This record gives sequence, C-alpha cells and structure tokens, in this order.
Amino acid sequence: MLVNGAPGSGKSTLAAALASETLMMLALDVDAIKHSLGQWEQDQGSAGLQARRLAVAMVRRHLLDDHDVVLGQYLARPVFIEELEDAARGSGATFVEVMLTLQASTLAARLAARADAPTRPEHAANNLLVGPRDATRLLASLASVTRQRTSAVRLDADGDLDTTMAALRTLLTQG
Repeated sequence: MLVNGAPGSGKSTLAAALASETLMMLALDVDAIKHSLGQWEQDQGSAGLQARRLAVAMVRRHLLDDHDVVLGQYLARPVFIEELEDAARGSGATFVEVMLTLQASTLAARLAARADAPTRPEHAANNLLVGPRDATRLLASLASVTRQRTSAVRLDADGDLDTTMAALRTLLTQG
C-alpha cells in the first residue's frame, strides 16, 4: 500500500500505525532510508534516488516473502508510484494506492506543530524545506498526479489520526 499526500498530512504516522497492527507488515519510510545514507545532505538528489531504489528492492523482497508493505511518501510525479506498482504486481501482490486529502488550513496547522515539536529525526530535516506557508503549494503540487492516478483512493485526512486510521482500516477490509 502506498499512502501518498503532502508533507505533514500524516502518511508516515498512518503507515507505522497500520504496520503495528499486522504481523510482519513493513512500514517503509523512504526519507528514513535517505537520511541514513552517509552525507546525504551533500547530494540530496542522488541520495533520494538511491533511497528509492533501495525501497523498491525492500518492497520486492518483503512481498516475495509473503508479507505486506505500507509506504507513506509524498509523490507529486507518477514515476516512483509506477515503480512501486510494478514491484507489487511482479511479486504477485495487490497494489493499493491511497491519496490523503485535506484542507490547506489543516495542513498549515500540522506543519506548524511539527516545526515546534518534531517527533522524528526526518522532521527536523524536512522542516528546513517546508513550513506552514507552503501548505497551499504542497497540496496544489499533488493535483497532477491525482488526475493521472485515477485508481488511487482519496482519503479525507482532515480529521484526527483515529478518524483517518479508521477510514484506512475500512478501505482495507472492503478490498
């Protein structure tokens, strides 16, 4: 499962929560992989591409071992989404794509809260790149991929984590 959405929309939090409920489900965080590469800051573009290659390899291996994977990632272009979809299908798994949607005001508030109190190491790095003023731009950046990826399920993430998590669980149980 890919959970896509703007930074601060709750992707990684939802992925980790979902994985914690399922034996051997992998909550894969591409940013964590990127930030674990030595001196990633020196060449962020190459580090990001390498992290994505490693993520696809991990997805394939875990699916071939008959385990589920959930990946939360901000993807405004379809190339990596298609790579993940190919990896899932090539491993005999079903690819589920979710796009988190929310209001710009909600996203701005979440980005402000994350800037004040980052809960993960990646947040500290990402807070240097995006903030509350970027909310409208970040949401707009997803419009093109949302139009292109018509099979993606839109999931309202404006509410609290429990509400969004319940909607995600419902999506999974309904197939």
